[in-house]
Amino acid sequence: MGQKFVPELHDPNYRSTEGQKTEALTEDEAERIFDAMIAELDAEHCDEQRSN
Repeated sequence: MGQKFVPELHDPNYRSTEGQKTEALTEDEAERIFDAMIAELDAEHCDEQRSN
């Protein structure tokens, strides 16, 4: 009683991402891009440590 229907809980594709003109990434693509970003940040951090 008093429960509200929330479409997002029943259908995760209810709304598309706003402002994104490209196709959504697959899980593997997103993970690969994330790992590359982390590796780049780690490299920058290591360079900063060496220069100090």
